Amino acid sequence: MRITDRFFNPGRRAQMSFDSAVHPDTLRTVAPALPHVVGEMWVEERTRIAVAKNSNISGKLSYQGPVRIDGRLHGEVTSTEVIVISESASVEGRVRAPRILLLGSLEGEVSGAETVVLGPSARAKGRIQAERLTVCEGARVEADLAVGRPSRR
Repeated sequence: MRITDRFFNPGRRAQMSFDSAVHPDTLRTVAPALPHVVGEMWVEERTRIAVAKNSNISGKLSYQGPVRIDGRLHGEVTSTEVIVISESASVEGRVRAPRILLLGSLEGEVSGAETVVLGPSARAKGRIQAERLTVCEGARVEADLAVGRPSRR
């Protein structure tokens, strides 16, 4: 079985493969720790800092462009593009954006996302709903997952 996501690396396909010879429940990762394109495009993408490092914010934040959280947020953050939650950041609440890169800590809900990437230092607890989900080695996930396109009835 192979799971491929061309969104992250159109030239070099990120893959995960199931190795039943080792153990029936073992999933072996063939992709790099943090998808190459995400590392270059999302982390380095010009973002507006919504919550600065060493800051604590409570409330609802809404942005029309890329945004980065470096401090602590208790509440909700939405963006029309990408939300980057950095390694030093902590979010308690709801996160909504087409693309979400979690490198820090999130306790709450991710909803309405096309793509969610949990980086090597990510800690996610709660609920994650996304069309595509990438979990890098080292990430900790204690969440209800709903991955894939919602079925139309």
